[in-house]
Amino acid sequence: MASSNPKLDCFVSVVAVLNNMEKALETFLKPLHEHLSEYFTDFEILLVDQCSIDGTNKKIEKYLREIPSIRYLELAAHVHADVAIAAGMENAIGDFVVLISPLDDPVDCVVDIVRLCQSGYDTVIGVSNKPKSFTYTLIRPLTQWMLREIGYNIPRNATGLRCLSRRTINAVSQTGRFHHQLHVRIAKTGYPTTTYQYKSLNKTEERKTLYQGLRQGMHLLVFNSTKPLRWMSALGMLGSFLAFIFASYSLLIRLFKGNVIEGWTSMVLFMSVLFMLLFLILAFFGEYLGRLLDDRSEQSDYAVAFEKTSSVMLNEQRSNVLDRSVDSDNMPVDQKMN
Repeated sequence: MASSNPKLDCFVSVVAVLNNMEKALETFLKPLHEHLSEYFTDFEILLVDQCSIDGTNKKIEKYLREIPSIRYLELAAHVHADVAIAAGMENAIGDFVVLISPLDDPVDCVVDIVRLCQSGYDTVIGVSNKPKSFTYTLIRPLTQWMLREIGYNIPRNATGLRCLSRRTINAVSQTGRFHHQLHVRIAKTGYPTTTYQYKSLNKTEERKTLYQGLRQGMHLLVFNSTKPLRWMSALGMLGSFLAFIFASYSLLIRLFKGNVIEGWTSMVLFMSVLFMLLFLILAFFGEYLGRLLDDRSEQSDYAVAFEKTSSVMLNEQRSNVLDRSVDSDNMPVDQKMN
């Protein structure tokens, strides 16, 4: 059914990262193109392939001959999801860039999220309830507090769906280094941000687990702030102070009571806690050492193996030259086309 509203006069880039999504493309690309054709005058669909091995590239070759406005980037190697998204953002040419998941996000949300972005927001964040494990739900408030401490403020139940204005894209892309940093950089731009509530397709059928939450939270903390390092320093100082108190206590007991056998259990417990703190601090030091090594690496974040575009025209009769102009009195004047 055709839309009764006029098309939005802006250029929209829709970026989707693919990783063995041959089957998902069948229910994603054509409906997405139909949706964009209905609501936008100019658009592109930018597909970033993470070296898929299930026939995704062959399926895309077919769609490139059938569907206009598709650009296909295949990365030279599999990279972190943030880096793959950044590759799409850097290569997108639209005024607004929509980051979408073929498995989880409905295509008809694109026009709504772009309209929100046009209304005065530079970043629109998708929010949807997704299945989570019980332990993940318990630990979520703690990780949320820690992430807020480093300036990473995202709404509850935020998904990967985003709509970004051109100035947000420029701000995020200036410094490079996107590994575990992309979404934090988007949150830290300081530009107006709002949320978009929608119903996720949840085709991934994957529940967020405690391990995934802790792992992701650790990486976000370590790669984007030195505050956890300060926390570990404070924890180390506390452990040293407690060890001094315990040593003083042991010396006083020895001086005033002579041979003492009691307290073996408390001593073992206390030493276990101290070693736990020690190894926890060493673990954070190891993470920050890994961060330093990553930052000093001379390798680029990603490399594009090749780029392909649709072989069919969007509109063969379309021209980017107007046949009418406006004179000083704001009256239209016919122009002859050469």
